[in-house]
Amino acid sequence: GNLGSRRGAKPCRSIRCPVAVAINRSMAAHAVRAAKKQERDLTEKAAAQAAELEKVSRKRPLEQDGTSPQNGKWNVRVGVRANAIRNPIREIMDTVAGKENPDKPLLSLAQGDPTCYPHLRPSEAMVSAVTEALQSGDHNGYQPSQGMGSCRAALAESFTVPGRPALEPSDVFMTLGCSEALSHCIAALAGSGCNMLLPRPGFPLYEVLCGYHGVEVRHYDLLPETGWQCDLGSIEKLVDDNTAALLINNPSNPCGAVYSREHLVDVMALAEKLRMPVIADEVYAGMSFSRPYVACAAASPSVPVLSVCALSKRWLAPGWRVGWVTVHDAAGAFAAAGVKEALLKVCQVSLGPSAPIQAAVPAILQATPNGCTWHTDVLAALEASARCCARRCRATPGMEVASEAQGSMYLMVRLQPDVLQGIGCDDVKLARELLAEESVAILPGQCFGAPGYFRCVFAAPVEVLEEAWNRIEAFCRRRSGQTQ
Repeated sequence: GNLGSRRGAKPCRSIRCPVAVAINRSMAAHAVRAAKKQERDLTEKAAAQAAELEKVSRKRPLEQDGTSPQNGKWNVRVGVRANAIRNPIREIMDTVAGKENPDKPLLSLAQGDPTCYPHLRPSEAMVSAVTEALQSGDHNGYQPSQGMGSCRAALAESFTVPGRPALEPSDVFMTLGCSEALSHCIAALAGSGCNMLLPRPGFPLYEVLCGYHGVEVRHYDLLPETGWQCDLGSIEKLVDDNTAALLINNPSNPCGAVYSREHLVDVMALAEKLRMPVIADEVYAGMSFSRPYVACAAASPSVPVLSVCALSKRWLAPGWRVGWVTVHDAAGAFAAAGVKEALLKVCQVSLGPSAPIQAAVPAILQATPNGCTWHTDVLAALEASARCCARRCRATPGMEVASEAQGSMYLMVRLQPDVLQGIGCDDVKLARELLAEESVAILPGQCFGAPGYFRCVFAAPVEVLEEAWNRIEAFCRRRSGQTQ
């Protein structure tokens, strides 16, 4: 009951229970001690944080004016790896851009986009497949990091090669275009202190990606006198215990080469002898008109191959940003090293391409097989353009065809020494002055590790190429002192 009251009477406030008093005093003392301990803990924590901040601030470099971040300036610094990226094309072309002749419309033989002119477009069936996937409303959510199952199954079936086990959906990894596919392959094989062998001339992105992933670059040569075949002797001299991969580009950018089965068998035999996996850039697969295309994996039953491809070139849809990696691993070397697990991890960063376009891929592949009317029409247009460029090049003073283009969209043109006055074999100067005088854009060979050459893109229709070469020829005749 209430110890201070009786029924009907007010509680007596003067009566105090000794037990209650003792309890209250004990609780009060405990509360004081707890409060003081909490204050000490907070003080010690604050002191520790202050000491750590002081330690960090001593490690930070001073601002350029000699002051420290404590003066109110933001502590912002760029990432080391991002800041170290060098793109040779941009470094060279930024010195040329915007300097065309204002009296002549610009004609570009530099841009490797097959859709710049309306005669090369994705097929109607491709567009319908994407439209249907979008309108279905079934593909608005996230997909598995490796890619949509139906999409990977269709690609596995289409990219299985003779002489190898059939690909499974688990062997296909979807990416944001072929550039990311290349990056994923390099990242997956980039062991500490490793090097990779890249072709020269070669697409400069290879070197950019190797640099970003901390991979040492070693170049092997492509030989123009043999149709830009790989120099097997130079490959063998470059290999050591730290060589992580041989990168092969077929059909070739910038050379326009398409390798014969015999040459690929020789290259892959060397890779097997050296126990060296292959990264195969095959984004121009199916874009050959002088020689049948052969996949790297089809030229060897056992060499481990990471092959990359995309909708960007063969299917004329670079803006759709859909690419993929296919893993050919008959001998189990990639499985033993955990390469597929590494590829999955890098896929988990970006979560792959657009879901509706992935959903459309099975219908796209079914509607546009090699040899269909749309595909043969595209190849016929590219071959006509390639022949036009080769013919006009041979009639132009100071220039020669290094090797006939057999596929992709490119031709390498060699400058003849001592013909073009004030230029000689300086490909960067040629690009600058041709743009300034004739408003024709080309990419210097130095962008691809091939000084004394330039790359000609023949994706434009023949009538546009004829006008571009009219200007190039007029420029070269002026510089060589020759008249028509």
